[in-house]
Amino acid sequence: MNHVGKAFASLALFLLLLLGVAGLWSLREGGRDDLHQLLTTGEVRELQPALFQSAPLRTDQGGADRVYLLGVQSETITQLSFGRRTSSRPRRDLLHVDLWAIDAGNGTLAWRKRLRTYEGEERAGRDLRGFDLLGVDGKTLWLTLDGPLGVSLVDGSVVADGARIDAKNPAMAGKRVNDLGYLAFGRHGLQLTLNDASQWRIDASDLSAAPRDTPVRDPKGIVPPARSGPSSAFLTRALPIGERWLGVMTDKEAEFYGNKPVVPGRDPNERPGAMQQYLERNHVPAPLNEPLPQQYRLWGARMIQVSAAPQDWPRQLPDRWGKRPQFSDYHVLPESPQFLRAGLLRDGSEPEQALWYRQPDSVLVLHSDQLGQQGRLRLTRVSGPAGKPVWSAALPMDQLHAVMRKDNDLLLLGSEPPAATDEKTQAQGPHLKAVRVEVASGKISVLDLTAQSLL
Repeated sequence: MNHVGKAFASLALFLLLLLGVAGLWSLREGGRDDLHQLLTTGEVRELQPALFQSAPLRTDQGGADRVYLLGVQSETITQLSFGRRTSSRPRRDLLHVDLWAIDAGNGTLAWRKRLRTYEGEERAGRDLRGFDLLGVDGKTLWLTLDGPLGVSLVDGSVVADGARIDAKNPAMAGKRVNDLGYLAFGRHGLQLTLNDASQWRIDASDLSAAPRDTPVRDPKGIVPPARSGPSSAFLTRALPIGERWLGVMTDKEAEFYGNKPVVPGRDPNERPGAMQQYLERNHVPAPLNEPLPQQYRLWGARMIQVSAAPQDWPRQLPDRWGKRPQFSDYHVLPESPQFLRAGLLRDGSEPEQALWYRQPDSVLVLHSDQLGQQGRLRLTRVSGPAGKPVWSAALPMDQLHAVMRKDNDLLLLGSEPPAATDEKTQAQGPHLKAVRVEVASGKISVLDLTAQSLL
C-alpha cells in the first residue's frame, strides 16, 4: 500500500471512530431517533416536556367548542462539527411558547400554534410567569407575551398586540406597564395599567380604550379561564335540594352528626344553657376542605332553615337574628357503595355547588381507587333516591387541576405520575392529561399533553 492509500485508510478509520463515538453519545442521550437525526442532519434536537402553568379556558365563541392552553417548552439543539484534529458540539438553547387548542367534542388535539421562540440573551433569565392566558373577549383570546397579545380563537393567528393598541390610542403610547401583575382581565375584558397608575380596558372588537369600569358592548362575550387548583378545590360535601340534603360522610361522621351534642358533665334534665345552644347551632356537617383517607358513603338528611335567635328569645320582640340550618333524619342511601377519600364534584365556581344532572337525577362522586403512590382517581355517577351507581370511570390521574363542564360532557385536566419502572418517563415527571367524560355513558377519551409535546 502506498502513502496515499495509507493516508486515506487512516482518515477513514478516524472518521469511523468519530461516527461511532457520536452514535454512542446520541444513543445515550436520546435513542435511535436522535441517531437518525445525527446521521441525516448532523445535529441532535432534544425537547423537554411542555409546561402548562396557566389555567385552561373552554369556549365555543371561535365557532367550535375548544379548550385553550398556553404551553412553554425548552429545546436544545446540538450541532456536531468535525475538524482535522478535533470535533466540537455547538449548542443552542431555545424556549418556545405555543397555544394549544383541544377539540372538546372528542378530546383530541385540534391544532397547536407557535407564538414565539426565544434564544440566547432573549431566553436567558426569562420569568415564565410572564406568559399567561388571560381570557376571551368575543372571538379574541388575550394573552400576556411581552405585553398584551390578542389571538384568534379560530386558528391562533395574532390579531392584536401592544403596538396596535398604541396605534389605536396614541395618548397611551409608551405609557403601558407590561411588568408582571399590571396586565389583567376582568368582567370588562383586558385591563391595562399606565405608568401614571390610571387603569383602562380595551375593547377587543376595535382596540379602543376606555376607563376600566366602562361596560363592554357584549358582556356575554367575556369568558375568564377555568379555575385551577388542587383536587380538593373541586370537591364539596353536599348538595342541598330544598329541604333535602344529599352528601358524603364517613360512618363515624354520620354517627356524630346524627346524635345531639352533649355538654360534658351536664345533667340531661337541666335546662339548656348557652353552651348547649351554641353546640346545637353548630352541629351541622362541616365543609369538606380535604377528604380523609377513609371510606365515605352517600347520606341523606332533612334540612330546614330556622331562626338563629337564642332559644329563649321573646316572641314579642323582632327577630333579626337571621336563619340557620337545622338537620334531622340522617339516613344512608341504601344502594350507595363505599367511596375512598371522596367528595361531590364541582367545577370550582362560586358559590360552592356540586354538579347535578337529570335523567336520572344524579351527582358525580370523585374518589380514589386506593391509597398510596399507585392510587388513581375515579369518577362515579350516582343516582337518587337509593344511591345506585349509573357508571364508574377510572381516570388516568392522581391530581385534578381543572373542571370544565358543558351540559353533556366534562373536560378534566389532571396529572399522573410516571411509572416507577420506566426511566424515560421518570425523567419527564408527571404527565398532564386532558380527559373528556360523556356524562350519559361515562365513556372517556384521554389526551396525554406531555407525551404530545414531545412528538
